[in-house]
Order: sequence, then structure tokens, then C-alpha cells
Amino acid sequence: MPTTGRLRRPILCRLVNALLRRFVELIEADLATAGFVRRGPVFRYFDAEGNGIALDIQRTTALRGEVEFFVNVGVLLAPHLRYYFGPDDPSLDAMPHHSVWQHRLVATDDTAELPDHTFSLSSPADVERAAAIVLTWLAANLPRLKRWLGGYDAMITAIDEDRRQSARAREEQLACGEWKAGRWPDGSWNEGIIRVFAYAERGDVEAVAAETAGWYDSGPDSLAADALALAGQRRTERQG
Repeated sequence: MPTTGRLRRPILCRLVNALLRRFVELIEADLATAGFVRRGPVFRYFDAEGNGIALDIQRTTALRGEVEFFVNVGVLLAPHLRYYFGPDDPSLDAMPHHSVWQHRLVATDDTAELPDHTFSLSSPADVERAAAIVLTWLAANLPRLKRWLGGYDAMITAIDEDRRQSARAREEQLACGEWKAGRWPDGSWNEGIIRVFAYAERGDVEAVAAETAGWYDSGPDSLAADALALAGQRRTERQG
């Protein structure tokens, strides 16, 4: 029996790896067409100014013979990435957790009582279903994500709309006492960072200083100091 167990483990590993590879193949075709480049389990898209989108497949613990993972997506802001990566190339290592908008895709449909973010693969049918969910979400949402790239006004408008949608969803939930899938907006915003760099790009030093006044870290190596420096640079450029 112990020998049989040792023989089965490599077979199960090969099965699991094959399922995950097939899932990646199915979503990679559409992502490549949309301009994404894959490096390991992460797909990245960047515009000419260095703003981007990152999608990563984050594996988690699963039962033997299964593979489980999350699919995370983030919108990346060029000056924010420059603070994180300095002279290094963010197109190689930027992740959704470096983003100003981040979302974990839901692995269930709108009929589920509660959303589940864990994709589980144990058969080819699971692979097809998981890929269909991800590709459907991308087809519906990639256009708006790309509109946000470097578009501060578009992002702030989206933040305001998401706030209104959240308020409506909260009212519905309080009224019926039940979670209603599909009512809440996708993702969460880092509004403060977006507003700070919007002011900085306009060269509005005073607005950046006011926005970052309450930030915990405002030392010389902080994000607040970086945004102030950018605001000063942009003001100087505009003054000629």
C-alpha cells in the first residue's frame, strides 16, 4: 500500500498541473489579443505612459487531486508604480496589490447565495467552466479598466458611481435581510492615492499637501513626499 500511494502522488500532480495549464491556455489567448503579456502566473498590460492592469492566478491550498486558486485583478497607476519600483521595470513584477483599484473575481454566478472567490479544478469540465467565468468577466470589464488608465477624472467618476451603487445595495440588503449577488460594485478603490496623484500631475502642490496632511507616514521617503515632489516638478514644467 505505501508503494501504491507513492506512485499515485506523481500521477495526481501531473493531473493537477495539466488542469491548471489548460486553464491558463484558455484565458491567455484572449488576454494576449488584448495586449497582455504573461510572466509566470501573472498577466500584465501597460500603456505608453506606464499605467497598467495586472491579473494574477494565486494558488491556494487544495485537496489532493484538485487545484484551487484566486484570480486577482488590479489597475496600476504609473507614478504610484514609480514610487514602489524606482529604477526597476514594473512591467516585470507589478502585481494587483500595487494597484489603486483591486478586485478578486467571483467563481460563482449570480444565483449563488453567497459569492465564492475560490476556483477549484478537478476535471476538464471544471477548467472549461472556470475559464468561461473569467473570460466573460474580462469581456465585460476590460474596456472600462483600460479607460481608467491614467484617466483621473474617469476613475473619480467611477469611484462616485461605485459609492452610490454600494449605498443602493446596502439599502436592499437591509430591507430584505439577505445578500443579493451582483448588486455590489466590483473591486475596491484607493481613492486617496488617486486624488493625490491627480493633484500632483496638475502641479497643485497645495492640494497634495492638504490631501496628505493626515497620512501616517510623511517622511522624506514616503509616498506623500514622492507625490509632493512630483507636484513641484509639474508646477515648474508648467511655469516654463
